[in-house]
Amino acid sequence: MGALGHYLETQGIPTTQISLIREHTQTIQPPRALWVPFALGRPLGRPGDPAFQTRVILAALALLEAETGPVLTDFPDDAPEASEPAEAEMDLPACPVSLARPEGQKTETEQLLETFRQELADSRSWYDMATARRGFSSVAYFAPQAAFQVFNDFLLDKPIPLDGNIASTALALRLAAQDLKAAYFESVMVRPDVTLPDDTAFNRWFWQKTAAGEVLRAVRDKCRAADDAALKLNGDLLLVPMDQAFA
Repeated sequence: MGALGHYLETQGIPTTQISLIREHTQTIQPPRALWVPFALGRPLGRPGDPAFQTRVILAALALLEAETGPVLTDFPDDAPEASEPAEAEMDLPACPVSLARPEGQKTETEQLLETFRQELADSRSWYDMATARRGFSSVAYFAPQAAFQVFNDFLLDKPIPLDGNIASTALALRLAAQDLKAAYFESVMVRPDVTLPDDTAFNRWFWQKTAAGEVLRAVRDKCRAADDAALKLNGDLLLVPMDQAFA
């Protein structure tokens, strides 16, 4: 989107945009951008809050008053917290996977990855059903099994194959995490035994009840211990929401 903004500006069309990943925006340097501290996939903040979303849109449009760029401005507020769910909604569904540790001499990381692999296998039919009903999936780069392979290779110190569109391990991890959460969201929405009334309830379920959330925390911890600055940024800010970092 930032590259498209540069092109449109050469045609005399002023542009502005909303950024969810500051690192990308700083690199591309679009003409005008508003960085927002919200979860990936929520550029306007929490759904169902039109007043707050309007504030975000107006803040992005206000950047059009700047005649030249690049301009990168931070939105000053976090998204408002969801109201406390009703008592019946607090009993969030657990993943229907046995979390018993496999037998053998596997390391704790290998055991976690094995649990994650089984969780993906058990949820595959729900993901396929969701994709068939909608006619598409919002997963853009890594299907669930491919995302598993990225995290598996990273946690086991294996090289992650990269293509021309994904230039670094740090970017591969971020995109795989984004696609994995999208796949879980789509899957859980078609399950008749699960009721998650909003994205806040989904986030609690994903980060507190699934092996996928536990794996992403393990990836976060390894990124934070890395020497690479981009991996450190992943670990500090971009993989696990702050409100779920220590849940």
